[in-house]
Amino acid sequence: MFRCFFILCSALLLSACSNFQFSSNLDKENFETYFEPSKVTVYEKSELADLNYDVIAAVEGSSCQIEEKNPIADIRDARTQARINAAKLNANGIVFQTCITFEKDSSCISNIICYGRALDVDTSNE
Repeated sequence: MFRCFFILCSALLLSACSNFQFSSNLDKENFETYFEPSKVTVYEKSELADLNYDVIAAVEGSSCQIEEKNPIADIRDARTQARINAAKLNANGIVFQTCITFEKDSSCISNIICYGRALDVDTSNE
């Protein structure tokens, strides 16, 4: 009798979990964009004289702290976002012009925006 009750309870517990849904941040877009910044090399302005390159477009990246509980805006995040934006343009290089820290406003508690140029650098003779 006890064994039958135990089996019945086990079956009910297992069937109760059958509608369990698993969600994860592992999706195709995350995998495609995770390595995007590593495809874009950061060059210094002084290095451009020795390179054969074309300017593709101006790009920017920002880091904004929306709420107090969010991390403070960080220049590394802004530069990484600019590299992602350059990669979306099929650039393989970027040279940063400037990064600007903005005062608190209605949209961001702290905000940093980095501006740069996305480059198509000829790497065939490296």
